[in-house]
Amino acid sequence: MSMFTVTGKVMHVFIQPGSVDRDTGVKGEDSVRLQLLGEMPVQNGESRLDMVTVKVEDKKTFDDLKGKSIRLAVGAFAPSKGQIIYFIPKGAKPELVA
Repeated sequence: MSMFTVTGKVMHVFIQPGSVDRDTGVKGEDSVRLQLLGEMPVQNGESRLDMVTVKVEDKKTFDDLKGKSIRLAVGAFAPSKGQIIYFIPKGAKPELVA
């Protein structure tokens, strides 16, 4: 697991419907997701735009920040090859960037 700070523009906040268990038919809890657009460095010194999607606790906090640049602590882990999962550590708050 790795922790870093992401700076980017809040592009979208949405409700992700919970998945349905195939065996029981029980639907899981919905969750709130944040999409943040930022610049990621590449090996030649340039950068590329990349969208990071993370689960967040409070939709209203991030709805109010749509279109604004923020800095946010983000963790990442790779449960399998080629897959990266991002998350916000508990208690982390977005910081507005001028």
